[in-house]
Amino acid sequence: MSTRGAFAKRAFDIAGAAVLLVLAAPLLLVLAAAIRLQLRRPALFRQVRVVGSGRLAEITKLRTLGLHGDPDTCWAAPVQRCTSLGRFLRSTHLDELPQLVNVLRGEMSLVGPRPERPYFARQFGLEVPGYHDRNRMPAGLTGWAQVHGLNGDTSIHDRVRLDNHYIENWSFWLDLTILARTVAVTVATAVGSLAGSSRPELIAIDPAPAFSRTSHGGSR
Repeated sequence: MSTRGAFAKRAFDIAGAAVLLVLAAPLLLVLAAAIRLQLRRPALFRQVRVVGSGRLAEITKLRTLGLHGDPDTCWAAPVQRCTSLGRFLRSTHLDELPQLVNVLRGEMSLVGPRPERPYFARQFGLEVPGYHDRNRMPAGLTGWAQVHGLNGDTSIHDRVRLDNHYIENWSFWLDLTILARTVAVTVATAVGSLAGSSRPELIAIDPAPAFSRTSHGGSR
């Protein structure tokens, strides 16, 4: 990415995250209050993630389940342990909205490879060719791999391939395309969930990349 491209991407991140955060603020307040009442725990969940080459940051999510092992080294978080609200937040990825603050801080971008926990990033870096190359660009709220359905228990090799393809072919219009597809699928999933649809999840904003089931199983 050229200096001009990097400047344009950062400027768009600031403007886009600010607008989205203002629009989402009322919804976030309602969801946070509901989570607090249901789980009797703080509504926000914080966790350190790898957000770039040699860079760590504490990202924030809406809490979707109670205590479950060590969140930094425990891969699978069974959806059965979520409340009905937690399952809705996960399926629609509204639990990721607080990360707009991370974008404003410059720790993340709106679009880029999803951030991962350091424990798993070290493992993937040793076993998956090109894994660390995806850290050439700041981590994103959504990404090229996610809009291709690579979330949940899907191949980390394929995610790395698409993340690196995105970086090597980056353009401002590609970012706009990814954001548009993310919003469209998220809205469709939310409508389907509220209508009781069994529509399968197509896109993930929550980072939990896994090896293929033949290697490592996992969930969000």
